[in-house]
Amino acid sequence: MSMGVGLRIGSVVSTAVVASNDPGSPDPVVIVRDTVLHMCPDGTAILGGSAPHTIGDTHTVSGFLPRVGDPAGVAVGDGSRYRAEDLVAGAMRCLLRECEPLPDHGGRTGGAPDIMAAYPTRWDSAAVAALRDALDYADMSYLSLVSDAEAAAAWFESEIAERPGQLVGIYHVDDTGATVALIRSGVEAGKAFRFSSGGSPTAQIATALGAFGWLPSNLDAVVITGDGLIARDSAAIHGFANTVGEKFGVRCVVGPGPEQTAALGAAIRAAGFNPTTHRVTPIGLPPSYDVTEVIDAVVGEPVPSASTTASRPATRTPNPASAAAVGASPARASGGTAVATPPEPRAVAQSGDESTSDPTSRASWLVAAAVGLALVLVAIVFVLFVL
Repeated sequence: MSMGVGLRIGSVVSTAVVASNDPGSPDPVVIVRDTVLHMCPDGTAILGGSAPHTIGDTHTVSGFLPRVGDPAGVAVGDGSRYRAEDLVAGAMRCLLRECEPLPDHGGRTGGAPDIMAAYPTRWDSAAVAALRDALDYADMSYLSLVSDAEAAAAWFESEIAERPGQLVGIYHVDDTGATVALIRSGVEAGKAFRFSSGGSPTAQIATALGAFGWLPSNLDAVVITGDGLIARDSAAIHGFANTVGEKFGVRCVVGPGPEQTAALGAAIRAAGFNPTTHRVTPIGLPPSYDVTEVIDAVVGEPVPSASTTASRPATRTPNPASAAAVGASPARASGGTAVATPPEPRAVAQSGDESTSDPTSRASWLVAAAVGLALVLVAIVFVLFVL
């Protein structure tokens, strides 16, 4: 049996999917949580749900996905700052813990199931590299990355497409605009195009096609996905699909939950689906977003850190922009949905204060000044008594 796990951290909700591509296997298992991390005083982080009742202050952080790669980090209630990419890595770890127990077989190489996470298609290479670094730092180097658009196209080609190598447009709408990506044979055909909110989906897709010399008639299909509050507006999402389908005369589909499609596609890719040589072997559909309930997180008991190094508190500073504490590290192994806090902060580099300069440098300056003054006095004596 071949299995795969797909993850996606969204701006409002986050999704994990466990799927198998073997005929007759059960439908994918979908886990959905609010994209909210609760930082507990006992050194754990909990994804989703309401803040737990704890002894001491629990600090809640959200809205960190758009801040990935920002050196200023994300402020937490106690004055600490966390790197947004570390918070995303921590959220992914929480989702993975909820997928357990996973079997020790079913992966493409015969071991544990492969895991793939989708990231926003509009991200630049620096943001993707920042997330990759955070995952490696969190001892999650085994997790592969794929763009939302490539993952959504994998879902379409696995479940619906009649033949490989099709040109598929991915129209992703969120609360601040839309992203258009063109996928062929499973990979992006050039860069994705980002548009501000309020534009026509057909005009935006036509612009992306025209940049590569294509016409709407070259499209084999368009997949509509979404994120944020707009993704919960079923009428609006299906309205986009109807508009594109009627205007271009092309198949236009809405995935099984606009926010879940990329996670499902990531699981399909992780299970070994190859878009260039695929056969139509549907793995089944999870419940649509209309009937999928966002489940509150279950607070798990914290597990002692695997590291023998004592944990240190996150960096604090009067200027919150000058430091960032880690949101994920190798010591973050724990049970349930809780994730242990890191043993080491990853502070943002900051310029030193001139008032605390090196004493050796100051002494050298004083010696130089004394020598200069002596030379001036010698010159005065020479002028008065010799000339």
